Amino acid sequence: MATKWRDPFMIRAMRRRAIKLTTLKKGPIRHPVLPAELFLRIKAFKEILAEVDNMTLDEVMDDFKRDAHPEKEIAVWERIANTYKLFLLHNPTDDLPVKHDVFSVLLMTSLGMQELSGIQHLTQGQIAHLVLNYRGL
Repeated sequence: MATKWRDPFMIRAMRRRAIKLTTLKKGPIRHPVLPAELFLRIKAFKEILAEVDNMTLDEVMDDFKRDAHPEKEIAVWERIANTYKLFLLHNPTDDLPVKHDVFSVLLMTSLGMQELSGIQHLTQGQIAHLVLNYRGL
């Protein structure tokens, strides 16, 4: 018999709860060395997002070494970076707060967030455009 994903018990068991960020701990290193190909891919998306992503390359590499499936996570970040780059190609700006908002919308969208709060420098149309482009629609 197939599992019912709409089972109310399962839904209750999967509810989200708020936790303090200070209680989070880094997981173990699962991949002591990442392949050179992944390093180059990480470096490429970091270059695109350099103005808006404040994590160092070393910090990002350390995080990917802890990821169970770094290739999948890198693909998410590549999608964020490419959508960011495409948006700015069609909407050129030197305004850093605008760029931060573009990045924030893409990051929240990648996390599956429905409410994109705190965005002050983009129109609703621009936000919708970013979300649709990120989702490939």
